[in-house]
Amino acid sequence: MTISAAISSWLSQIESMKIDTNHITDGADKYGLFKTPSRSTRELIDGSYEVTEFYQFFARQSSISEGDRKDSDEWLEDLAYMADDAGTVYALPEIDKNRQITRIQLTGTPYPMETSSDDTLYQMSLSITYTREREV
Repeated sequence: MTISAAISSWLSQIESMKIDTNHITDGADKYGLFKTPSRSTRELIDGSYEVTEFYQFFARQSSISEGDRKDSDEWLEDLAYMADDAGTVYALPEIDKNRQITRIQLTGTPYPMETSSDDTLYQMSLSITYTREREV
């Protein structure tokens, strides 16, 4: 399983949603996850290493009425709390290939990027830290 697939599955715990990878379609209740071109690594004493990668999560939500906008605000707040509670209240996603996710962190608050009369596109930044054991 890729890191993106693991994150998408994990984010879907908050609500039944389909998250596209590197794509988001038009219309309300559409979601996309994009990997950013930033990655850091740190060698560990046991020969494994720690990797931190960054992702952008986009959510297109209906914004026709004030009720829609309030619902979106509450949904984004719940999603931020889910990231805050990663590893405590919510189990971290499991991945393969000698990798283990150790931390999911919200690195920026959800904010509206684009708005129209029908919907609003929100963005939030996530960092994912995992360890990987080298195959010897």
